[in-house]
Amino acid sequence: MTDMNPHLRSITPTDTANTRQPMWATRLEGAARILLVAIASVVISGSLYLLAYMVMNPEGAEEWTVGRRPNQYYTAIDHDALTFSTAAYGTIFGVAHNSGGSIEATLEALINGADVIEIDVVELDGALYSAHTPPLPFLGQRWFRGPRLDRVWAASVGADAVMLDLKDSSPHFVRLVGDFLESRPSTRQVIVSSRSPWVLQLIRVRAPEAILLLSVPHDAALRAMQNNEPLLETIDGITVRHTVLDADHAAWLSDQGLLVFAWTVEDLERVNELMRLGVDGITSDNLAIVSLFAGETGSERALRRTPVPEGLDE
Repeated sequence: MTDMNPHLRSITPTDTANTRQPMWATRLEGAARILLVAIASVVISGSLYLLAYMVMNPEGAEEWTVGRRPNQYYTAIDHDALTFSTAAYGTIFGVAHNSGGSIEATLEALINGADVIEIDVVELDGALYSAHTPPLPFLGQRWFRGPRLDRVWAASVGADAVMLDLKDSSPHFVRLVGDFLESRPSTRQVIVSSRSPWVLQLIRVRAPEAILLLSVPHDAALRAMQNNEPLLETIDGITVRHTVLDADHAAWLSDQGLLVFAWTVEDLERVNELMRLGVDGITSDNLAIVSLFAGETGSERALRRTPVPEGLDE
């Protein structure tokens, strides 16, 4: 009689060594654990930072989620400070700054006589929206609530013109804008502004009837434009930060026959100065200033690039 089952055998130290995980696999597993911990720490830290940012900066949080709300207000102007006739003020196109940021602001601007409704345009999930800043990835898909461009477009039908300020320059975005404009009736006056010459050149092909304005935020951009002949042949004018515009720049722009829109102007004294410089349009958050430009002609006015006098383009 035997004491051991013939089908069983004792485990030797050699057998135990053979069942151990190789050293390289152990190190790889340890590195993977460290990497996972590091990724989790970054995600948690980033989430906490984003949450803190949104709490401390509600305007920034609002801009990334529901779009920047228009800063429209109405502060009565001093009529004793008016230096031009009502008819003269009426020759200027009054642009309600970012009024397309909401349907309510669009309608309020129209009630106050805005000639032009400005719409900041961004893209989200293949659709065009009104917002000053493109929504954050992932967050925008869940929380962004800005109005769609087609809704603001419809609400702004009573304006002399609608200005689309393009906030993106990717080929996909420009293609969407081109498709949008091609699908709309050409009876409306449409202004398209962008800081990118490349974007404006593409829009010229897709929407040849649109008024194209180069957005000029500083003096360097204005000087670069002056030396860019292909760009000058493409655009109809500029929309410029009002502090950049002086008498010399205004004279050169006038010689080129370019339209000039100035932004964002909140006091009547600067309005008068800009009118002396010969601007065509003025953008403001103050609806009292915007209404000053309504004039008597209203929808009869049309935007046209001033022909260049003979000899200046040779």
